[in-house]
Amino acid sequence: LIKEQIIFFIHSRNDDMIKTNNTPCTYEELYYEMWETAGRYSKITRFQVIGSSHDERMIPAVWVGNGNQTVFCIAGMIGTDRHMPGYLVEMMKEYTRAWECGWKLEEIYDLRDLFEKWTICFVPILNPDGYEIYENDFFAIRNPIYRQMLRMQEVSCKEFTGNARGTELRKNFPTGYYRRKQIHQQPASENETKALVRLFQDDPGRGLLSFGYAGKRIVYFRQSQAFTANQKSYRMARHLQKCSASDMDKKKFHLEDVEPAGRQGYGSPEQFYTEICHQPAFRIEVPCENEVHAASIEKQIEYREIHTLPLEYIFSL
Repeated sequence: LIKEQIIFFIHSRNDDMIKTNNTPCTYEELYYEMWETAGRYSKITRFQVIGSSHDERMIPAVWVGNGNQTVFCIAGMIGTDRHMPGYLVEMMKEYTRAWECGWKLEEIYDLRDLFEKWTICFVPILNPDGYEIYENDFFAIRNPIYRQMLRMQEVSCKEFTGNARGTELRKNFPTGYYRRKQIHQQPASENETKALVRLFQDDPGRGLLSFGYAGKRIVYFRQSQAFTANQKSYRMARHLQKCSASDMDKKKFHLEDVEPAGRQGYGSPEQFYTEICHQPAFRIEVPCENEVHAASIEKQIEYREIHTLPLEYIFSL
């Protein structure tokens, strides 16, 4: 049913593209923007549904570039990451436009040359059920059993951080130090988690950038018994920290690291990625949003701070 609604939405839309970095978007609108961008720039992009949620919403991904080395950019793991999926979709569109027009992004980045050697895989909305719950309450969940289970938790939809089954995806990955919070919980039990795990298994890539809300910080995840790799991750994190400060806001992102056995890494996609792919993984967080922030110029500043970080990461390798 949801797939049919998206198909209807696509055919009913005109050709105007949404400015996703400053316009609140529904799940269907984000899906359309990704599908439309991939169709419009088919020489450089590829659209694919990598899985589906427990409430049968599709999880879209777009690969930008023709290179044989991949960097992953993910967001939207919890519903309260309201604007971050739109930032990643806008990032993807900005890169493809610059490639087509032959522009140097920010007068620095030559994307035509870069995308001959590299590919960036964007997965902006890994938890579409949580994303829809934030906007439309728990009635957005069509499965009556899941919907009733969520309503019984007595958590506001604006504070809800799980998927349709109430599981927090950021703690659901099978890391080496995974810990169950409940007896029946198992790692990689959720459809969304499995979709990302398959993606990493098919192509380990050269790095992972995970975007979200919390504090203004860049977190890098350490590997066990890998001093050289950890030093490299630290240097890259310092580089991303320097590149993230805007002209209007000189307060730099705080830098943190997570040990393999650290509590912050339990079940996280970043820690899982470093363990199985042995490549750098970073969590890039901006301050938690609020109603004032949602209607102010803060969103534009936020986007400008992070929109070139995937490119900087590639150039630093």
